[in-house]
Amino acid sequence: MIEIVGGGVVRLCREVAEFCMLFFDSLVGLGRGLSRFELRGRETLNQMFLVGVESLPVILACLTFVSLMMITEFSFHMKLVLRQDSLVPAFSTLIMVRELGPVLTCLLLTSRVGAGIAAEVGTMRITEQLDALRLLSIDPVEYLVIPRWIACVFASMALSIIALGVAIVGGAFIAAFNLGYPLAQYFNTMFLFSRFDDFTKCLVKAAVFGTIMTFVALHHGFRCRRGSEGVGNASTAAVVQGSLLLIAADFVLTYLQYAV
Repeated sequence: MIEIVGGGVVRLCREVAEFCMLFFDSLVGLGRGLSRFELRGRETLNQMFLVGVESLPVILACLTFVSLMMITEFSFHMKLVLRQDSLVPAFSTLIMVRELGPVLTCLLLTSRVGAGIAAEVGTMRITEQLDALRLLSIDPVEYLVIPRWIACVFASMALSIIALGVAIVGGAFIAAFNLGYPLAQYFNTMFLFSRFDDFTKCLVKAAVFGTIMTFVALHHGFRCRRGSEGVGNASTAAVVQGSLLLIAADFVLTYLQYAV
């Protein structure tokens, strides 16, 4: 029993140390690239398209339906408890901006993009393409990590704001057609509790989540074992651990931003 627990602790510590080293090497590589103006701009733009543009329809559809569900639920429970639902726009907007917008957006990106990055890098590892890069004196961290990191952070922030806008508009229309809310009244009251500071904190959350998603996926890709099973395991681990870390990071950031 002691051997099993000790082995698990050792593996966990080794994995955390490798993750931290990957992040530190990426920071050094980013600084080096900025100082030399060598950030592989074309590859970064290509990754932004793959991560951001191709993920946009799924994220917009999911956030819109979540907004419609939330408006309906808030209205039902407020009428049940308070006998009126005049604060539905304000509460729904606040929850979307502070929590559901960045969290759901990045969870969806983790499921779609994180698995893809882990599988791509894992395939490069088992086919010895990473060793070929090193033989050519190309740092795999600078070559692979930096463009994907920048793209994921930018896409997380941009998609969070776009999804918020679409979700708010979708909520306004369902409130108007199903709940009898005038659109003017909805838009006048929806920012009753929200402030501009909430949007900046939303962007901070999205940037942190994008970083976590990227490095979890790359970490498992670089550690991928041989064979197709190893690639599948790396993709699964990237999604599962990335999602768990996003939820944990959301709690920490929410506590630091609003409770402290």
